Amino acid sequence: MAPFELLFEWAGKEEHLVGHLSNLVRLDTSNPPGNEIAVARYLSRELHRCGIRHTVLESGPGRANVVARLPGSGEEPPLMLLGHADVVGAQAEKWSRPPFSGEVAEGRVWGRGSLDMKGQIAASLLIMQLLAAHRVPLRRDVLMVVTADEEAGSRLGAYWLWEHHRSLVEAEVAFNEGGGQRFRTPGGPVYTVQVAEKGSARMRITATGEGGHASLPRPDAAVFRLAEALGRLRDFAAPSILQPTSRRMLHTLAELHPGDAGEEIRRLAEQPTWEGARSLPIDPLLREFVVAGLHNTATPTLLSGGRRLNVVPTEASVVLDGRLLPGERPEEWAAQVQEAVGSGVEVSLLQGRVSAGVHDDPELLGVLDLVVAGQEAGARVLPYINSASTDARAFPETKVVGFFPSASDADIMRLIHGVDEHARVSDVMFGGRCLLEAVVRLAT
Repeated sequence: MAPFELLFEWAGKEEHLVGHLSNLVRLDTSNPPGNEIAVARYLSRELHRCGIRHTVLESGPGRANVVARLPGSGEEPPLMLLGHADVVGAQAEKWSRPPFSGEVAEGRVWGRGSLDMKGQIAASLLIMQLLAAHRVPLRRDVLMVVTADEEAGSRLGAYWLWEHHRSLVEAEVAFNEGGGQRFRTPGGPVYTVQVAEKGSARMRITATGEGGHASLPRPDAAVFRLAEALGRLRDFAAPSILQPTSRRMLHTLAELHPGDAGEEIRRLAEQPTWEGARSLPIDPLLREFVVAGLHNTATPTLLSGGRRLNVVPTEASVVLDGRLLPGERPEEWAAQVQEAVGSGVEVSLLQGRVSAGVHDDPELLGVLDLVVAGQEAGARVLPYINSASTDARAFPETKVVGFFPSASDADIMRLIHGVDEHARVSDVMFGGRCLLEAVVRLAT
């Protein structure tokens, strides 16, 4: 079978793809504890059935990683299909369906991990099976790497593989989660492609004040000081930082927005500001991508204060989840946050990580442009910097890009990690077909 004929066969594989996804969702791999061995065993059975060489590697009891390989001629370095088997937990009582049922209903597969990211794993598995079944000649090895522990920092998964089994997972390019959101614009649809992701700066703001009995209000209490500091943080307009990836994103958006909107986007690309980014007259969710791609951020998450109802605490604190643009240093961002919240409180850096990898490769993006344009007339890809973190952080020498396009305009980011997470069958089929075509174009 000619490689591109696989694209026609894909249309008849919906039952197989949905079956893989439903079966994977039924395997509870909530992290903690992970128990990714359950997914590894399923994948191993399916890979063995098709004669695909693979290995299961445990970084700890039950913390399994899978590496499968279809050998090519070696003309070019390997291509990787990357995914993680673990999922975040779910409070079953808040769901309308059991979170690990894998139920197929209303054209959707329901359950934790259906979007993040067992749908893409199911598609990658089916792609490997199709390539193997039809003995498609490959000019490079195609790997499928499914990791443990991504949701808790990748230490027992992607980092562990890179540190202990690097020769098994070395690749030139990898397709990962983090991309594929579809947006409608006046100039046609765009599909996001993650070409970089932010680093991190976990910080704590601590306020102190006079304690005592709660029957006597104290205006200078630690809790009030902390609240005032958070108000200043809320109003803080972070400095704009225009990196090449964000410049490319803005230029693409300007081309797709005629008239005044396009002019505002062009002005932002020349003189980026916090206010200008937040007031762009474009899709509100797409505007969030722009704001995040131009700024470091600090979001309050965990509050700590008193221990008794009738005692004024002498200390109150909040943990900030800081996200940094590639190359930005955590200690420098912590100093900026300290200046923003004022000297009445103390900002301490708990931990941080610099993100260095940017894979804004015009040739690779050109291939992905061809893929989405072949699925939808006039479609383009939109490179962006992901504000979240993925396993890409563990593969510094690989061009890891997020690419798994969604056919619908569903707000996927609001469903990921949320109640009633579900994947539309049409979206998974569409994403899998795009991924298959990208593999065919790059590996055959």
